Amino acid sequence: MKRIGAILCLALMTVFMSASVCFAGQGDLVIKDQYPKDGATGTAVENASIKIWFNQDVKPKTQDIRKANKKAIKLVDEKGKSVPIYVAYSPDEEGLMMVLSSENAQIKGDTKYTLTIDSSFQATSGDTLAKGDKVAFKTLNQSQATTVNMVMMAVMMVGMIFFSSRSMKKQMEKEKNEKGKQETVNPYKEAKRTGKSVEEIVEKDKKNKEKQAAAAAKRAAKREKERQEEEAAALEEAKSSNKRVAGPRPISAAGGKYKAPKKTQKKAQQNKGTTRPKNQTGKQKNSKNKKK
Repeated sequence: MKRIGAILCLALMTVFMSASVCFAGQGDLVIKDQYPKDGATGTAVENASIKIWFNQDVKPKTQDIRKANKKAIKLVDEKGKSVPIYVAYSPDEEGLMMVLSSENAQIKGDTKYTLTIDSSFQATSGDTLAKGDKVAFKTLNQSQATTVNMVMMAVMMVGMIFFSSRSMKKQMEKEKNEKGKQETVNPYKEAKRTGKSVEEIVEKDKKNKEKQAAAAAKRAAKREKERQEEEAAALEEAKSSNKRVAGPRPISAAGGKYKAPKKTQKKAQQNKGTTRPKNQTGKQKNSKNKKK
């Protein structure tokens, strides 16, 4: 019985101790994330700010708490000199606090800074930081970054010039080959420049000219074939557009309702018995009247 009682007592003590630890940890203020991370390098100098995310809202309710929290935060450079800071709290994101250098103090490049937050830092609920925080980071070397950027730009420009000249050279060679121009080679000068014999240079030049001539003939044959195909297609299209009919058809067959006017008998008689024949002169008319 004594043994069982001792075991029960130990079990109860363990449960109570665990419960007290759990309840104590629920109200603690904890840092969830931060930027820059501890040991970070190459942090930007322009608009430099240290962001810290807490597990609960940290916006102070009173000015006294705001001043106390600012005193709990310190930013020093690599020489241990304190840097004046400005502490801001995000109105949109709960638990976000930003630490910036004040207007009179400027963050320098290629410098190590250390941010320290004391455990007395207080949240909106009144909970304090369970454990103090310390972050060390190094800013970007601006002069080195500028030099690297200039070198990269120079390399890119050289590359662009190289590829552009190469492309232009290929285009010129292509145009020259298409026009059928053959470059004249001086075998003696080429032999002196390369150290090869005159016979080798002449033979190589002959082969190159034969290749160029064959390529030019092939291109000419291809162009002639394309021209003949275009002419044949145009002729075929012209034949298909010309439609033939069996013979003339009246306009009524196409749906027309026009009818030619008929000459009346009265008009025909007037034309037949006219007293003033066409194309007669005055003398001819007078001679006819005398005869009558």
